[in-house]
Amino acid sequence: MNGEVMRERKVFQAYSDESGINVGDRYTSVCVVSGEAEDLNSLRDKLGETLRDKNVGEVKFSEITRWGWPVTEAAVDFVGCVVNDFAIYNRVRIDTITMDNGCVSGGDYDSGSDPDLEGMYCRVLPSVGRRWGYTKWGLYADENSEVNWSGIVSRVNMTSMLSAKGSEEAFIDRTDEDAQFQFSEVEELDSAGEPLVQVADLFAGMARFSHEDNGGCAEWVARGDGRQGELMPSTAWDKGNMTRSKECRYRLIGRLYSLCRRHGLYVSLGSGKHLRTWRPQSPINFWDSRRRY
Repeated sequence: MNGEVMRERKVFQAYSDESGINVGDRYTSVCVVSGEAEDLNSLRDKLGETLRDKNVGEVKFSEITRWGWPVTEAAVDFVGCVVNDFAIYNRVRIDTITMDNGCVSGGDYDSGSDPDLEGMYCRVLPSVGRRWGYTKWGLYADENSEVNWSGIVSRVNMTSMLSAKGSEEAFIDRTDEDAQFQFSEVEELDSAGEPLVQVADLFAGMARFSHEDNGGCAEWVARGDGRQGELMPSTAWDKGNMTRSKECRYRLIGRLYSLCRRHGLYVSLGSGKHLRTWRPQSPINFWDSRRRY
């Protein structure tokens, strides 16, 4: 069968969610989970099995507050499944962009600043499309998202597959380099019934938390509290030193970091003191809004 015909029959999808969308939030993160529909269906099925096994209705980062609780165990399994069973085989991408709302205009932090969700999506969606080298997309988002989807889709669909500087040239099919993206109108979903949106919530939450934490998680991991890749604390929990909620989130992020490091996915907690990916082609891609790919 002609390769171009096979290409046209592929269905690619993107699922998204955000963290830190309220006026006054210092950091805002947007996560897009993407891939071919067949692979995403397989991922959804595996995540659904985890939810049933743990007897959990929904995984949300805001509920990751106690280690050993079913929702936390489900979140850990979500991270392991995404990385070990899909990302390392390039069956899924997780692209998460974080904006420092205090740096939008280059000045001091303004607690009244409004997160630029439309601008963030208009950066991350074309990047996702270029990484896969595909123009036609289905787009699915959390129904509680505070986003002007019609404006985003209109802007993205006027964007060329090839970036202005040609930096994506190596990752796309040359026959499509002049094509514009074709994102469908967004279908808004109840996150409780869509595990892929829950993954987006989880990664957006981890990204935002790692920025807000001001290097604490990076220091905790670097100290060796996460040896063996499980992030078991080296000392007993001290209520006066760290909240249980923070420790729990450190361990979850540390688990993700350990897996990415093991598989050479270029995810760092180093000099930036927050989750960051040094090679944007990596299927687990954390990036800051001021960086250009």
